[in-house]
Amino acid sequence: MATRTAIIEQIYEDIRDKILKNEYTPGSKLSENSLSADYHCSRTPVREAIKRLEQDGFVTVLPQSGSYVKELTLKDYQHIAEVRTYLESLAFRLNCENEVDITPFSAILDAMDRCDMDNPNEVMTFSDLHFQFHLEMVKASGNEILLTTFNRLNLNTNSLLFYQRLSTQGKVQTQEEHRKILEFLEKRDATRGEKFMFAHLWRKRNAYKRSRV
Repeated sequence: MATRTAIIEQIYEDIRDKILKNEYTPGSKLSENSLSADYHCSRTPVREAIKRLEQDGFVTVLPQSGSYVKELTLKDYQHIAEVRTYLESLAFRLNCENEVDITPFSAILDAMDRCDMDNPNEVMTFSDLHFQFHLEMVKASGNEILLTTFNRLNLNTNSLLFYQRLSTQGKVQTQEEHRKILEFLEKRDATRGEKFMFAHLWRKRNAYKRSRV
């Protein structure tokens, strides 16, 4: 029989994954009664899972109203992009020090190259692969605190939103920059590569800031 902690963890992970996959859309209400029925448990573990989701930035709890999937503003996205830029630039430097093999990253970029940006489903596939490319870069750093901090940014949702409107030309520019990042990584050029990674990600931050005007 599963322990109370295990049940809370299962509910937390399941709701989190559904939010990241947009099965629970921003602004939608999470009913404790419905969720407890879905998971065949009392409301207590559901409430505990929602509390964790709130702490991790997935859910907003409003007094006398209920729990809702958090709706991020353009300002939120800008702030996320700012933090992300520094985290991933550090990951790049650590990858150079660790002499990380670029082969797995190249394979992800090859799959991204094959995506047809005129096909909405493949745009989403491109977006998922793009997120995977950056996530694997952070994982390869070997710094668990860095990875934990990166994961708390919930970048999968952020990435999907940004790339739904990505054009073929935008894809070409993005992929050229990704290949350049791998070039620097293969050469172990931490200084120039870190600077290039910073510029690559800060450009997204600037796009969010301009959209707010």
